[in-house]
Amino acid sequence: MKHHTLLQHCRIIVNYSLLLLFLGVPFWGAAQVPAGEVNWPVFMARQNLKWDQPGKDYYSGMILGNGLLGTNIYQENDSSIRFDIGRTDVVDHREKLLPNAGKLYTQARLPLGYFTLKTAGKITGAKMELDIYNATASGTVFTTQGTLSFTAFVAATQNVISIDLKATAKEQARGWKWNPGKSISPRYFQSYPTDKPVNYPENPPVKWSTAKGYTFCSQPLLNNGGYTTAYKILSNSGAQQLIVSVGYDGEGTADENKEAENNLRRFENDKQSLVSHHNWWHQYYQKSFIALPDKRMENFYWIQLYKLASVTRADKPVADLMGPWTASTPWPAIWWNLNAQLTYSPIFTANHLELGESLFSSLNRNRQNLINNVPEQWRNDAAAIGRSSAYGLVSPISEDEISKGTFEPANLTWLLYYYYQYYAYSRDEQTLKTKIYPLLKRSANFLIHQLKPDDRGIYHFPMSHSPEYKNAEDANYTLASLSWALQTLIKVNDEQQLNDADAGKWKTILKNLTPFPVGESGFLIGKDVPLNSSHRHYSHLLMIYPYNLVNWDQPENRALISRSLQNWLSYKNALAGFSFTGAASIYAGTGNGDMAYQWLNELLDRFIQVNTLYRESGPVIETPLAAATSIQEMLLQSWGGKIRVFPAIPTSWQNTSFKQLLAEGAFLVSADWQKGSTQQIQITSLKGGGLTLVTDMPEFTIHSNKRIKVDFRIQKTAGKTIIEVAKTIIGETIQFVSASFEKKQAPGFPYSKYQDWFWGLNKK
Repeated sequence: MKHHTLLQHCRIIVNYSLLLLFLGVPFWGAAQVPAGEVNWPVFMARQNLKWDQPGKDYYSGMILGNGLLGTNIYQENDSSIRFDIGRTDVVDHREKLLPNAGKLYTQARLPLGYFTLKTAGKITGAKMELDIYNATASGTVFTTQGTLSFTAFVAATQNVISIDLKATAKEQARGWKWNPGKSISPRYFQSYPTDKPVNYPENPPVKWSTAKGYTFCSQPLLNNGGYTTAYKILSNSGAQQLIVSVGYDGEGTADENKEAENNLRRFENDKQSLVSHHNWWHQYYQKSFIALPDKRMENFYWIQLYKLASVTRADKPVADLMGPWTASTPWPAIWWNLNAQLTYSPIFTANHLELGESLFSSLNRNRQNLINNVPEQWRNDAAAIGRSSAYGLVSPISEDEISKGTFEPANLTWLLYYYYQYYAYSRDEQTLKTKIYPLLKRSANFLIHQLKPDDRGIYHFPMSHSPEYKNAEDANYTLASLSWALQTLIKVNDEQQLNDADAGKWKTILKNLTPFPVGESGFLIGKDVPLNSSHRHYSHLLMIYPYNLVNWDQPENRALISRSLQNWLSYKNALAGFSFTGAASIYAGTGNGDMAYQWLNELLDRFIQVNTLYRESGPVIETPLAAATSIQEMLLQSWGGKIRVFPAIPTSWQNTSFKQLLAEGAFLVSADWQKGSTQQIQITSLKGGGLTLVTDMPEFTIHSNKRIKVDFRIQKTAGKTIIEVAKTIIGETIQFVSASFEKKQAPGFPYSKYQDWFWGLNKK
C-alpha cells in the first residue's frame, strides 16, 4: 500500500492532503437530511399507493398502523367496506389452564374483529390513495346510490384510529357495525396442524356496554384478563367521524375499558392530533433518503420504511409475523429461526436504530426467560431460545427436540448478530459491554456446552437441525453461528480491554473447531448431509450471509461461494419469497448487481402483493422488509471494517443517489451515482475513529469541514479505489468529489424503469 507524503493535486489523486475547498458544496451530519436537499412532499407523493377499485382482501387492502394499533381497509362484499382492527400485543393467556398445549394455542395472537360500513347502493368502483408520507388513507367509493368519501389514520403518538366519512346523493354515512373476532388461536382453524389440543374452549362471550357516548365491546379471557374495543361516532352535518381504541389487560390486573376510554378522551381533546401525526412521520422519513431509477423498486423500498414504523416502535412490542394487521394464520407468534432477524435487518442502514429498541429491550427485559429456556444444569452461564414464542420469549430448547426436528440451538446467536449490529452502527460501548456482550456470551456458552472433541482435539457439534431442512451433525447453521459468536467475543474482549477469563477458551475452541462441511457442490447442510433437494431457507449459508465469515474479499473462497449459491438456487420448487431476498443479498455481497436486481425483480413479480404484504399459509411480514435490506446492500455495504459505496449497482442503472444511510463505525454516508459511475461521496463521522472507503472513483478531490488537511492512504486494485483515513474527527464530514459531479436537488434524475408505476390496485 502506497503512503503519500506530499501535497499534490493531479487527475488521478494520490495525495494525502488537500486544501479545504468547499466551493459552495454543503456538508451535514445532523440527524435528518437538511431542509432544501430534498423536496419531501413532492418526492414522497411519488411513493403513494393508489387504488382505482377497492381491494378485496387482506393482501390488497390499505394498511395503517402506529406500532401497536392498525387497520386494513378493503371491500367485504358488493355493499360493504371492511376496516380490520388489530393491536399487536393482544395475546391469549391460558398457559396455566392448558399446560400441555403448545404456545401457539395458549399464548397466541388474537383477532380483535372489524368494522363494516354498509353502503346504500352497490359498490361500482373507487379512487383511493395511501399517502405514506402523511400515513393517511383517503378516497372515494362509488356506488349506485352516490359516493362515500373517507380519510383514515392511526395516530402516530396516540393509540387511536380515526376515520372521517362523508356521503353524497342517496348514500348515508350511517352504516357502521362492529363485528368482534372469535377469541381463539387462529391456528386452531387451520386444517393442517396436527398439534391441536383436544379440549380447547373459546374465551367467554363478549360483553357490550355504553357510557358517556362511548361503546365498549369487552372480550374476557379465561385467565380473568381481557381486551376491549371502544369507539365513538361523532356526527356533524352529514359527515361522521369514527374514533376507535383498544385496551388490553393480559393478566387481570388492569382496567382495559378505562384504558381505551382514556385514549379516546385524550384524542378528542387534542386539537393538534393530526398535526402531531404528520410531524412524527415527516421527521421519521427525513432521517435518510434513497432515489432509484426504477420507480417500482424505489416505491417498494419507501413503503417498507412505512411498514416498519407501522409494525413497531421503540416503545412498542417486538414485531411478530403480522404486525398490527391480524388475519387467518397458522403462525400467531414470533419466529426466531429467520423471521425476526429479517424483519429488523433494514433498520441499521436506514438510520433507524430506534426501531430496534422494541426487540433489544425485549431481550433485556426477558433475559431470565432466555436463561430458563436452557436445561437447568447450564443456566449459570447460558441462554437460548427455541423456534417460536410469545412476547415473553419463553421457548425451552433441549436435545430432546432432535427427534421432532426442532432442535435449533443457534437461533439466539443469530438474533444477537443484529443486536451486535446496533453496536457496530452506533458504537454505543455502554450497551455493548453491559447488555450485548453478556447475552452473546451466554448464547455462545449454550453451544459450547454441547461441543464434543474427537481424538485429534477437533470440536464437533452433535446432531442439530438446519432450519426447514434436516438434522445433521456439524450443521453449518450451528457452526457458522458459533464461529461468528466466538470471533465477536474475542474481538470485543480485546478492543474493550475486558480481560475476560474465558478468552483463552474461546481462542482454543475457535482454532480447533471443525471446518464448515463442504462438498463438490459447495457448503453442505452438515456432515455427510448434502443439499440435494429444494431448500427455501439459506440456513446452511450463514457463514456467507449475513456473517461474512466467508466472503468475496477472500479470493480463495470465491469459487466456493459461487458453487454454494448456484447449487442452492438450482432446486427451485420450494423457494419462497425470502429465498429471493437471500439470493439478492448474497449476489450483492459478490458485487453482482445485475443478479441481485434480477432476483429482487422476480420477487416483486411473483410474490409481493399489491399492498406489498407477503403471504404463505398466512401473512409473514419479514420477506418484503428483507428485500429492503437487499436494496440497501446494492447501494452501501459496511462489513469487515470497510465502507463500500455503490458495491452492486445493476448495469442498467445510470443514476441513483442516497443520503444519510448509516454505516458500521457510526458513519453517515451520502453518495451520487451519475451517468454510470460514482461522482460524489460524503461521509460524516458521528463517533470519530478510522475510516476505510471502497469506491470505483479513480479521480477525486477531498474536502473536510474540520481541517485543512486530510491524511489518508490510497490503494487501487481490481477497478476499485481503497482509501484509508487513519483518524476522523467527531462531527467531521469528509467529501470525495469527481470533477464531473453535478449537484442537483434530490433525486436529480428521471425514472428510467416503471415510470408510471404505483403500488396498490390500479392499472399498471
